[in-house]
Amino acid sequence: MPLFTSPVQAASPSRAVLTPRRLVLILAAAWSLQTSVAHAQAAPAAAGASQQHYSLSAGPLVDVVNRFASQAGIALTFDADALRNESSSGVQGSYGVEDGLRQVLAGTRWQARRMANGAYILEARPLASGDATVLAPVRITAQGFNPASTEGSGAYGGSATTIFKGAQSVRDTPQPVTIVSRQLLDDRKLPDLHDVLQNVPGVTVDYTDSERVSYYSRGFAIDSLQVDGMNMYQAGSNFIQPDTAVLDRVEILRGSAGILRGSGNPSATVNLVRKRPTREFQASADVTVGSWDRRRAEADISGAFNDSGTLRGRVVAVADNKDFFQDARYEHRKVFYGVLQADLTDRTTLTGSFQHTELKATGAWGGLPRGFDGSDLKLGRSTYLGADWNHWNRYNDQAMLELEHRFDGGWEVKATAMNTRFRYFDGGFKQSYITRASTTNPYLYNVTTSIYPSSASDQNGVSLTANGPVELFGRTHHLTLGAESSYVRQTNSSGYFNVGPKNNIDIRDWDPSSTYPEPQGTTGGSFYEASNNRTKQQALYALGRISLADPLTLLVGARATWWDYEVLQGTTQYSIDREITPYAGLVYDLNENFSVYGSYSEIFTPQQAYDSGGNLLEPIRGEDYEAGIKGAFYDGRLNAALSVFRINNVGRAMDDAGSANPCLPNYPTGYCKVAGGKTRSEGWELEVSGEVTPDWQIMAGYTNTRTKYLSDSTASNVGQPIRTLDPRHLLRVFTTYRLPGQLRGLTLGAGVQAQSDTYASARGITARQAGFAIYNAMASYDFNKNLRLQLNVNNIFDKVYYKKVDATGISNYYGDPRNVMLTLSARM
Repeated sequence: MPLFTSPVQAASPSRAVLTPRRLVLILAAAWSLQTSVAHAQAAPAAAGASQQHYSLSAGPLVDVVNRFASQAGIALTFDADALRNESSSGVQGSYGVEDGLRQVLAGTRWQARRMANGAYILEARPLASGDATVLAPVRITAQGFNPASTEGSGAYGGSATTIFKGAQSVRDTPQPVTIVSRQLLDDRKLPDLHDVLQNVPGVTVDYTDSERVSYYSRGFAIDSLQVDGMNMYQAGSNFIQPDTAVLDRVEILRGSAGILRGSGNPSATVNLVRKRPTREFQASADVTVGSWDRRRAEADISGAFNDSGTLRGRVVAVADNKDFFQDARYEHRKVFYGVLQADLTDRTTLTGSFQHTELKATGAWGGLPRGFDGSDLKLGRSTYLGADWNHWNRYNDQAMLELEHRFDGGWEVKATAMNTRFRYFDGGFKQSYITRASTTNPYLYNVTTSIYPSSASDQNGVSLTANGPVELFGRTHHLTLGAESSYVRQTNSSGYFNVGPKNNIDIRDWDPSSTYPEPQGTTGGSFYEASNNRTKQQALYALGRISLADPLTLLVGARATWWDYEVLQGTTQYSIDREITPYAGLVYDLNENFSVYGSYSEIFTPQQAYDSGGNLLEPIRGEDYEAGIKGAFYDGRLNAALSVFRINNVGRAMDDAGSANPCLPNYPTGYCKVAGGKTRSEGWELEVSGEVTPDWQIMAGYTNTRTKYLSDSTASNVGQPIRTLDPRHLLRVFTTYRLPGQLRGLTLGAGVQAQSDTYASARGITARQAGFAIYNAMASYDFNKNLRLQLNVNNIFDKVYYKKVDATGISNYYGDPRNVMLTLSARM
């Protein structure tokens, strides 16, 4: 049973309360924080009286207690000095939580006492008469802990995921799961979602332009994004890549996720899980400087507003300004995230949050061109074929309210409502754009401007979920039930294109500050108004984890979806009534460490794609087959998986090269679409993540993917890859080691991002990028418990490569040259 937030109390006679005055003072001087409380978080189940088997060997008391908590499902926060130099004989056998704690603490000077509210206090045993020494209590509390939380764990990866609407171990999930922990985000200095996904196994990145980024897995687009388990639509040019400062972790489920989303996307689902308030006061601040005038500051403050800890809050703020390796480009980002959490009763918790993200950027509406034959024009990496007055300014706001109640017997019910707003502001979008001016000179281009001052998208969603155990036929099973409703209204950009044209410019002489002066007004431009649309979706779903035998679990479920899409200015409307998406999986435990699995799910993906006649394409349909073996070691702190997959589908939208370009009114910068034939994606994946030893962390994954058309109306497509921009071989590795002895404060890390060759073809012309490897490193030093200095170096050997190639267009983008970041971090 998932638990809610961990009340954390160190050895102290009174609780530090987060008052408004204290909050203001710390925000003003966050980087001068000086004190700390060491803590460890354990993962998960209910701290009840039911027995569980433990096999924990003797060792340091701190380590044994934490391993016990990880299995028993209690959250542990303590002053490490109080238990230092003590050991435990461990625990072997089946025990309830209290009896198990007695075994773990046997022979030590500590004992556990259960309080009326369900919390446990670890306190000194009564001393012999005449000994006046009294030790302050250390509390171990089982209330409020999220079993999948990674913050403070110090580990890469995680042992549990909440992507299936309730905490579930990674090993018991019959699909590949990657968890990017808070520690990995900090060690790699990955500031936003784009940086995260280009560093995880099995995911590739595609660039429409500098601001519109798409992610792919197994040959298909990842269009399933969740925030705290709520589905969120990525609103095109309005969307800002989420900042990771607000996150506890990123969960990535590869394969179809129809039971989660309705449309059974065959690639992956990404769940961004944000930080929650803590009962104990804590604060942190990070200041980063780096290449290309990078200046980033983060502040994170959390704690209780009352002595009982029933009202808690957390604030995260970010200011991030940077230039780029291209001339004249910049990006200014501001983030605010605030969350309040209140225990209305011992069983009921209300959580409300608000997040504002603001981005001002020059942007780049296109990259670099190539020669007429697809050859590299060898333009410098600093080349920016835009103007210094270009801008692409927008903000995203998100509000969420969550009410959770815990019943007797382990059942939980949670209701969630979310509102998200995406907007242009401060001039919105104004971008120059180049087009070929010659059929003989590959460097000669015309330039013009597009102006779209406003664009908006609104999303509303509500969700109701219930999950808990069911006793049937003498065995305990687990059931998840849910209902969801979402409404998305997209008010697309209206504005002008072909404003202020200037012809026959040699791009070798391009200067962003002088080559193309800013057009004033819209004189001569052509007015464009995109269609406004709305999408409604309602769904009911159920997922059962049926215990067929001690080693064998059956997962079976289905989702019924009602989907409706309408273009508001016209007559285009498309509805799907009660589409059933089934799901089934089996997990068989081979022993205490290994399990094998298999799963099947159907694919149903509505497409907002139009043919040349203005008609909406039919949904994609197909099947996803998964199988593999998973291992969990050291009580789930190290996880490994080997998986194979096969995905068949039909009807995927692809460019209609026979249509106009642009294909108005739906595609102002591209071709219209046509439904493709039957395709197949298959391959295998290997991943290892977590704690090899207490000082050695690793995240490593290799993916081998083969895609092809099995049939298509265009005969030449048969046998060809679905996407030639996706490499067949993909390797992602990063590892750190904390040095022992006198160098104990020093941590060293290194990793590699490697892939095989990719290419792009159009009209008989091909552009290629050979396989390459990028090496990264970090080093950090802890001056004490409160202060750390960290250096990150990316692309150590300054490899020159294209992260995307385009045979006939201007979407060729260089990868980042060598760059460094230096971060000073303070914790309280």
